[in-house]
Amino acid sequence: PDVDNASELGNSYNYNTGVISLTSSSTSAVFYIKNNDEIPIIVPTLFYLLGNSTGGSGDVLITVLRNPTTGTIIDNAINMEMNAVNRNFGSSKTLLTDAYKGAEGYTFTNGDKVIESIFNQSPTRVALTVGAVVIPRGSSLGIEITPAAGNTSLNVEFAASVYVRST
Repeated sequence: PDVDNASELGNSYNYNTGVISLTSSSTSAVFYIKNNDEIPIIVPTLFYLLGNSTGGSGDVLITVLRNPTTGTIIDNAINMEMNAVNRNFGSSKTLLTDAYKGAEGYTFTNGDKVIESIFNQSPTRVALTVGAVVIPRGSSLGIEITPAAGNTSLNVEFAASVYVRST
């Protein structure tokens, strides 16, 4: 498959927010990637990791946005813990992206919803195959989460496996 070939060529990368602690049931922007490179980024898989919710009952809503451009996640610009880490451990290739992690109460103020997922609030690890979402130069992808009602503590982590066809 394309992603295996891309990894061999040093054209496959990981993004990961690291753990984010959410302390309410309000929606928070948690993941943002903007492509500043000439070549389109292809996203075949997104990863959601949800811990135990203290006080929360019901479902968690996760929303993927196309082309968000404003919000506190962008204004406050906290770099992701793993920002375009090459999946070929011998390659020094990189991608030119803005990759930010959010925090409790961070926002997106625009962007179009493209995927919504509902999960039970108990611990969950999901690898969501999205096909081939393409992020051309200047475009972006964002993820926001709404924890279960009554949540007072929920650790979450979001990641993406991406690749480019050539460099």
